[in-house]
Amino acid sequence: MQLAEAQYDRDGFALVADLLDPSGRAQLRQLTPQILAASERWQHRGEPLWFLQDDVPPLASLLLQPRLLQRLQAQCGLGNRPLELLAVTLYRKGTGEPGTAWHQDARYIPVNDLSAFTLWLPLQPIDTSNGPVQFMPGSQRHCLLEQPQPAAQAPEGMAAGPACIAAPMAFGDGTVHSPWTLHGSCRNRTASPRLALIVNYLTAPLQLDAEPALDGALHPPVINALRRTNHHTLGQRLQHTHK
Repeated sequence: MQLAEAQYDRDGFALVADLLDPSGRAQLRQLTPQILAASERWQHRGEPLWFLQDDVPPLASLLLQPRLLQRLQAQCGLGNRPLELLAVTLYRKGTGEPGTAWHQDARYIPVNDLSAFTLWLPLQPIDTSNGPVQFMPGSQRHCLLEQPQPAAQAPEGMAAGPACIAAPMAFGDGTVHSPWTLHGSCRNRTASPRLALIVNYLTAPLQLDAEPALDGALHPPVINALRRTNHHTLGQRLQHTHK
């Protein structure tokens, strides 16, 4: 499947071409040094979810522009449902770094009903050589029991066709995917780091489970460790936003 053919409802992901207009692209370029500086501070804290929108207020304004939100609502079939920024994280894939393992975001977030979607917004053009995201079409209807799994091979345990590589993408394009869409990324084979913002939007209020860990052999320590970490991080976030 070519990325441009993907449909959010059917495949669990889609391309949003020209999500940023020329003014938005210029603003994002201008904000990139501030984003990189703020991301270094977050990286030292060792938390998987960051809230860069707090550190760089103009970035929050850019990501909440009415035109941009309308494009996202239309692409995800949300009508006029309000959108709220949850987390904005910078993902830096260095030269030669392997791909990100196959995973489903919702497996690592300790909530019963995650009403959300993710925008993947690269800070440079993306091609097949600099670590594009890859998606498994239709995987949002299933749960991959054994995860994470290496991205260099097809995931085991889920009947699916070939992956869709999210490339090429221009600067200003983005992809959206649901919390249950199986995705990962490819190795960065270029001499420069690949930078992308991972923007999590909520379509309904977030309510954390009382107990983040899941019982049973199908929920190994790596999953429960991230669920506990995210439970703590998101719990603090909810307290901060409700003050």
